[in-house]
Amino acid sequence: MDTLLNAVYKNGILNTYDFCAEHWNTDEEGFRQCKALADELVEGKLVRYNDSQKTELKITNYGRYWVVHGGFLIYLKESEKKIKSGRGSDKHNGELKEELKEARLKFTHYRIVTYWWSFALTLISFLLSLLNLYLILSRK
Repeated sequence: MDTLLNAVYKNGILNTYDFCAEHWNTDEEGFRQCKALADELVEGKLVRYNDSQKTELKITNYGRYWVVHGGFLIYLKESEKKIKSGRGSDKHNGELKEELKEARLKFTHYRIVTYWWSFALTLISFLLSLLNLYLILSRK
């Protein structure tokens, strides 16, 4: 995967099957494995498909970052660290998510109430302006 990622980085746009034919065995299983590697890179958002047939790869900014900072192996190490650090705080995160959900609902309620108050005040001011217009026109 590191070889494939570096090749996409160097070439900009890379045809997956041409690259696989040059660097690996060209039997059907070799192409399947190469396609699976490309799919994993796309899933990790390091590259994206450039065509509708999903044969050409183009590197993303995220992929460029990881190539410059050491390649695919460093990307794996860092993602492993993130997964390990997130496991211990799952219980705390669950409580935090519930609190955030409650706060979001509360603020959404405030938005809705504020909207209706402003709508009512706008309607009242419109009616008062019509009354004012009527009074001005009726004096003449």
